[in-house]
Amino acid sequence: MQDPVCKMEVDNTTQFKINYRGITYYFCSQDCLNEFKNNPLKYIPQTDLNKKIDVKIVYCRPCKYMDRALNLARDILSYFEEANVELIQGDKGIFDVYINDELVFSRYIQKRFPEHEEILKELGKRLQKSLAS
Repeated sequence: MQDPVCKMEVDNTTQFKINYRGITYYFCSQDCLNEFKNNPLKYIPQTDLNKKIDVKIVYCRPCKYMDRALNLARDILSYFEEANVELIQGDKGIFDVYINDELVFSRYIQKRFPEHEEILKELGKRLQKSLAS
């Protein structure tokens, strides 16, 4: 990983890191971390700022899962500015979450509803991977 401030190579186990807009940035020192905090937009590549990730939440309307879907969508949008969230009405007890058209959670398979934190973590991981490539 590269420190965005001084461009020094750093390990992702460094204690100097920050999660900004759903992306974790790593630093070589507290000084570089503080410099980043003072003006993050100076150090974030334009590609990071423009990166979008698509999330689809398919929910069972007859089962009245719309409130669950809306709450999850609200949490995703409040944490990830990069996210485009789409709600899709379904039936037969469905509550599925897709990230970039890949199924990441299915109520049918897991036999439960998703915890918001697990979806947020998965989104963060996907953003990290897309930025690394």
